Amino acid sequence: MKNNKTAIIIASVAVAITAIICALVLIFFKGNAKNPEAPSTTAEETVDVFSPATEATLPALTFTETTTPVLPTVPVTDMTLTSQPDTETTSVAEAVTKVIQTTNKAFREVFKMPVAPKYVPPDTDIDFETAKVLSYKYDPDGGFFYTDDKKCWQQNFGFNEGYDSMAPLGMMNYDTVRVKFEYDNKEWLIQMWKGQYGYAFVGGEVGVYTRKVGASGTHYNCAKQEDWLNMEMAFVWDKTHKGNYQTIFVRDYEQYWWCTGFVPGLESGAPRDQFRLITHITFESPEMAEIFCAEFENQGFRRVAKLNNNEIDTFVQVGADVAFVWQDIVHN
Repeated sequence: MKNNKTAIIIASVAVAITAIICALVLIFFKGNAKNPEAPSTTAEETVDVFSPATEATLPALTFTETTTPVLPTVPVTDMTLTSQPDTETTSVAEAVTKVIQTTNKAFREVFKMPVAPKYVPPDTDIDFETAKVLSYKYDPDGGFFYTDDKKCWQQNFGFNEGYDSMAPLGMMNYDTVRVKFEYDNKEWLIQMWKGQYGYAFVGGEVGVYTRKVGASGTHYNCAKQEDWLNMEMAFVWDKTHKGNYQTIFVRDYEQYWWCTGFVPGLESGAPRDQFRLITHITFESPEMAEIFCAEFENQGFRRVAKLNNNEIDTFVQVGADVAFVWQDIVHN
């Protein structure tokens, strides 16, 4: 209990620092831009988030050899296997060989990831590869900020419900959903957030956490590399408050323990039904996906045969792949 309280206090301070840093980062980028008046997108028209014309193409996956490239046989059709060790955080000898399952044809027939309008970056002298503050980075091609989850200080703190309770102290006002389940002798937590982050940003997150079976309290550890999941996420925002939802950015399909994205913005009073997350997660197995979906239904999400990205709080599953549209369901 004492350790949990200490973690909450430390995390609360971290949340406050994060909010301040986000504001400072925004000021830094604006101050260094040669052309701050450049538009954020090439057009303001509504993006049809379910039209076949907007289907995103998954990046090509390649096989990267490790010193011991031994892959298990996976009897799943229409799936491609690849090994993606994180060479940034581990040595080649320590790299974890992980089988990554890409979406199968059947899944692509029932789900299409929305595509954000082309972003036109301003003319700037900033070196985006080195412009990094407390693991928060900027994507000049997508026009959004994100957390470098492969190597960040947040990995040391894990997560629990106390952090959510303390978030308003860091000027963060968001919605969240927690999905807890057991699989492979571990307790898992898949948690989503969307809302206002300080007085400078709006955005969303999806996190993966684990702990040993039977652990007490609400604290979970950030998932270790062998438990990272492949996912992709789109942040959709109704800026006009008239039901005109637009895809603002998309995080690419790759391994994450914490998939995040934030853009400059301020919603007075945080009417958070203006924000929508469309997410696709590839679980370790169809069995794991089924367990997640069973709990997802208990949370109030509705299973559908084909996902319409405008039909909120629904999900679709084919094998190990699950995609969902989250907007209105909220946990305290």
